[in-house]
Amino acid sequence: MRRKVLQDIANTLCPMLVGWRMGDDLESLANLPDGRLEIDVLRGHATHSSGAEPHLFIAHELQAWFSARLEQLSIPIAAISKAIVEADIRTDLLATNRKRVVSFNFDVNSLVTTAEREYRGRLAETHSWHSRVGAL
Repeated sequence: MRRKVLQDIANTLCPMLVGWRMGDDLESLANLPDGRLEIDVLRGHATHSSGAEPHLFIAHELQAWFSARLEQLSIPIAAISKAIVEADIRTDLLATNRKRVVSFNFDVNSLVTTAEREYRGRLAETHSWHSRVGAL
């Protein structure tokens, strides 16, 4: 297995989670309590430590990108036993009027596992503002 390529994939998953495509999901996340979001990249499925299973656009985006990248590199999806992205999300670090604006802080880790090795990525304290939909 090509180690540098899989490490690059693990490193890329973290900024992808909190990148511009996450904007479509910030309203859903604003309705959840602070906690850990986990995305199973192989399945395109998200769970939250509160027990919620939010339907997130980014989960499907990560799955599609991951599958396309593996195909481009001629790595069979069956060679990957696990691909997850976990984000600890906090919205209480900056006081805001949550009815109008939510301040998100993300601490993100990724894990891509094969039979031979684990590849880990990390991105800490990425900050994002979200203006609530329908805010007055």
